[in-house]
Amino acid sequence: MGVADTIMVGRLGEDALAGVNQGNSLFFMLSGLTIGVLFAVSTLVSIKVGEKNEKGGFIIYRAGIYVSLILFLFQFVLLLILQHHFEWLKQSDAVNIIAPKYLSVVSWSVLPMLLFLNARQYTDGLGHTKISMVLTLAGLVVNVILNAVLIYGFGPIEAMGYMGAAWATLISRVFMMLSGLWYVRYARFMKQFLPDEMPNLKQVWQETRGIWKLGVPTALQTFAEWACFSLSGIMVGWYGSVQLAAHAVALNAASVTYMVASGFGIAGSIMVGNAYGEKSRTKIKQVAHATFILLLAFEMINAVVFILFREQIANLYGVGEEVMPYILPLFVLAAIFQVSDGIQAAAMSMLRGIKDVIWASVIAVFSYWVISIPVSYLLGETAGKEMYGIWLGFTVGLIVASVLGVYRFYQKSARLTFDD
Repeated sequence: MGVADTIMVGRLGEDALAGVNQGNSLFFMLSGLTIGVLFAVSTLVSIKVGEKNEKGGFIIYRAGIYVSLILFLFQFVLLLILQHHFEWLKQSDAVNIIAPKYLSVVSWSVLPMLLFLNARQYTDGLGHTKISMVLTLAGLVVNVILNAVLIYGFGPIEAMGYMGAAWATLISRVFMMLSGLWYVRYARFMKQFLPDEMPNLKQVWQETRGIWKLGVPTALQTFAEWACFSLSGIMVGWYGSVQLAAHAVALNAASVTYMVASGFGIAGSIMVGNAYGEKSRTKIKQVAHATFILLLAFEMINAVVFILFREQIANLYGVGEEVMPYILPLFVLAAIFQVSDGIQAAAMSMLRGIKDVIWASVIAVFSYWVISIPVSYLLGETAGKEMYGIWLGFTVGLIVASVLGVYRFYQKSARLTFDD
């Protein structure tokens, strides 16, 4: 949803773009702690599939619903606190007004987002990723249509400006949640995966413990990365709304192609999880080799496109002339860091597939909080490079994360004692 919001809100001016971006940035920073826990669902379900126990995956899905309710309360309270103390972040006056108002509506979308993600993780874990892609695309279409109507107005509906983007996001996430819940429970295709008897509370509770055990370290790893990107936005915001708008556009454009890279990682994680359930070390290595090679080829092509067509891509956001000189150099840096970002995302996902979540968390914390953030601050503030120094800093962090992630995956997979 953030991609559509950024493109369409960008036409309202730099202040609106900067405020909505900062609101979304903080929303997803906290989502790292909640979404990260639910990433465990697809891993655990894929292992059940490898063990030829597909129906056991439904119990994990049910457990994920209860986990989602707890995570919703946690994230919602934190967002509520942020809305009332946004001035702590030392942003511009416009951002301090716009971002909390935007969050006041979007915060209610946390529960629909988590329940849809749980359903998506379940179907992905079963190996049926097409349906989650279709439902996600349908939600995006609904979001874009509602954005156009609510942001700019249509017929008797008055223009709501940036608040229209907030309501469009909330409604589209409710739509995705209802679609996901219906599909899992009532779609004819999914009935083959339902157990003969609905799981009792004891069975669900046991799987809930498994989600927390695998999910909490994964959440720490996800939060470490997403918080690093959010903090980079906060630091860029110190230099004004124009620089923050440029940061929002470049990072948003990069996030579009990151979705493709993330898809490679998710597919690799599921297939590695299946192989782990089958106890096949050979298959684990084959999946990893194929994933990394395909991903590297995609990211290299993507980097070339970003550099050659950076001005055309930036123009899609409709920002003012004063923002464009700041954006174009960022696209070159985005082309560089996307290669490492895609590789580290795949490595971390496949580490989850072999249940090596502790080391994934350690690598993330070290790369982003020990390397990336201090280097960003030193280059941005101390060396006077401002926004470009901050981007260089988290590019260094992503390179470190990708190298360590790949190394750890092959080291760990080599030590597995499966008999092929």
